[in-house]
Amino acid sequence: MNNTVQYPHTRFIGCQECQVLHPILHDSGRLSGDAQEAAADAFDEFLTAHTAHALIELQRQGSATTSSGPVWDPLARLCFEVSDGQQNLLVTAQRTAIDEPREYRFVSGRLASSAAVVTIEDSNVRRGLDRQFFPHAVRPSKIDSFVGMLREVVSQIDADALEIAFDDAEDPAVSIARFPDESYDEVVTRCFEIFDAAEMSSVSRFLAANRNEDGLLALRVRQDFRVLA
Repeated sequence: MNNTVQYPHTRFIGCQECQVLHPILHDSGRLSGDAQEAAADAFDEFLTAHTAHALIELQRQGSATTSSGPVWDPLARLCFEVSDGQQNLLVTAQRTAIDEPREYRFVSGRLASSAAVVTIEDSNVRRGLDRQFFPHAVRPSKIDSFVGMLREVVSQIDADALEIAFDDAEDPAVSIARFPDESYDEVVTRCFEIFDAAEMSSVSRFLAANRNEDGLLALRVRQDFRVLA
């Protein structure tokens, strides 16, 4: 499982005296035209500014990249690990204005992750299942039992076994995954203990329509990180 912000650069040149670094130009090879030229100029400027200093090559460590804000926010501060082969360093990348390039700085440290927690937005599930029965009604106690059962099944899902579909656009600590087949089959089976035969046709349609990562049964995988000095 990987539920962290994706970041393209993997290799950097760092200045040990100034504790700043810059992506190695090769990592900008995907760019073209004016963007490629600007990247080349920025890289040359960095080398010129630090040519008399001790420079080291740094390599990304792992895939974790945390963000201080939504993944779409260009002003969000990013944080990830690099290494010079002997020690791990913590990089922050941020910009002060949307039209400015990111500035990269590093300090000693690393990212430590908490255990991933898998949840579901049960308030949306309640509303969605209730709408599924419209214009008829289902007893609220049955919806309560369904949501309780769903929570129980979700609590048994192994976050590391999930395939992440995409990151939550608003919360960088959360990623979205499809409801796994085995757990989905368990939910279907246990629904027969809650709903009667006439209700099961509506319940089955609701489950089938919402089992994927874009449906109401989408799993929310939260994994928080903290900085270790």
